[in-house]
Amino acid sequence: MAEISRTKSAFWGTVSTQAFTIISMVVSIVSTPLMVKYLDKDAYGLSIIFFQIVNYLALFDFGLSSAVIRNLALHRGDDEHNRLMVNRIMSTGVLVAAGFGLLVAVLGISLAPLLPKAYDLRPELAAPAVPIVITLSLLVGGQFIQRGLGGIFFAHHRQALIATPIFAVNLLTTGLTLLLLWRGVGLWTFVYANLFQLFGNGVVQIWLLKRYYPNVRISPKFYDKALTHSMLGYGFFMFLHGLATQVILYTDRLVIGKVLSLTLVAVFSLTVRIPEVGMNLLGRVTENALPAVAEIVVHEGSARARVYFHRMMLLIVVMSLAAFWLMLALDEWFIRLWVGPDFFAGQQVLVLALIIMVQQTITRTGVFFLNAKGIARPLSFAAMIEAALNLVLSIGLGYKMGMSGILLGTILAALFTSVWYVPYLLRKHLEISMMDSLVRPILGPTVGVSAAGIAIYFLIRALDAVPFFNNWLWFLPIGAVVSLLMGIFVWLVYLRKPMGEYVPLRFRRYLLVQS
Repeated sequence: MAEISRTKSAFWGTVSTQAFTIISMVVSIVSTPLMVKYLDKDAYGLSIIFFQIVNYLALFDFGLSSAVIRNLALHRGDDEHNRLMVNRIMSTGVLVAAGFGLLVAVLGISLAPLLPKAYDLRPELAAPAVPIVITLSLLVGGQFIQRGLGGIFFAHHRQALIATPIFAVNLLTTGLTLLLLWRGVGLWTFVYANLFQLFGNGVVQIWLLKRYYPNVRISPKFYDKALTHSMLGYGFFMFLHGLATQVILYTDRLVIGKVLSLTLVAVFSLTVRIPEVGMNLLGRVTENALPAVAEIVVHEGSARARVYFHRMMLLIVVMSLAAFWLMLALDEWFIRLWVGPDFFAGQQVLVLALIIMVQQTITRTGVFFLNAKGIARPLSFAAMIEAALNLVLSIGLGYKMGMSGILLGTILAALFTSVWYVPYLLRKHLEISMMDSLVRPILGPTVGVSAAGIAIYFLIRALDAVPFFNNWLWFLPIGAVVSLLMGIFVWLVYLRKPMGEYVPLRFRRYLLVQS
């Protein structure tokens, strides 16, 4: 019964968050041309730099939020002991997060004056840049407390419960952003939008806690020093790994802004937007399964973990390969209609970005299972090595090859480190052979899905070459049809049998799953 509940919660959590992510992607598609319209290329590129800085600062909870969720996942019972532990975990998490939030605010304020000189900003951009970064740093500090409050919903398989109102707040934030840009507020728009988002999410979390967890108390009397050491002992290595991941996947914009120009930051960001959304969607599949997998690897042992790993790896590999071919076929056509051909960086950049999407998604699936097992130290050190190698290669190749060189540096750094080291750790800690983690789940699907993908690619390229089809009225139905065909193919050939048991009974007949 517990496993059925776990599976059902993880399934609906994944469905809801994927639906929200897809809708958010559509909203972003609609809103981005308007943002580009109200900001010139340099200003839009600078706004992207702002959010890269914010993303870095947001990492400096030192993995506390991940540790809080993992600890709460192990205390789901309604007895007195579990209620006490929940209060201790959440109170300790919120109080420590508040301290880290203050640290981040000070760090951001200290670094803000360096921004104009680092990117040679023209005067009209340099003037607001420093106070904007200072204000955003203060807001990031406030978000740390919210992570401690909201983690319980993810840990207890209630992702959809909290994701729904926060999704609504995010939509309102996007609407506010467009309104303020239209009113000529400029780059300060992003500060006001973040302030609204912080306040809205805070109200949502507090109300939901009072409604669904009336016994939860956040108080200094529940602070537990030993628990702090335990959570940070695990969380610190998660922080190092998260910091390395940020460097590996998202420092490209900072490097492009420094090595090339702010204008090319905008071009690059829009070209790789869809691959990054794909990576985000695929990552949500594993994120929503974290509480269930943590319980399995901790309480049920390596044998059960291997069963779930094989299923999860097959799912991720097949989905990432299908996404690769669909995006390769459709992305240039989409960008030309979306923001214009001047914002497409070229097929070479797109192919490299899609390789990174597949490479990182598959590797992060193995990392996810190791983290659920509590294996964080070796992963974090390996990720830091990969990040350092990534920076060296990306900057060096970026000067010689431009944007393609920066992406190639990311690919090579992963090949030298995580691509082989994560399977090694899976064999060591979960008894999953390299053949089962690196060869079997990848080789067969790569051949089969790529055969279908190549056919779709040449079909789309042929249609795209006909001027008659160069409009949204044709692109949208054609894109929907080929995506549906690819989805049917991978479901029937690869996923129906291993994943059929997770489909709710009322949907099995439609998906050709035997009950």
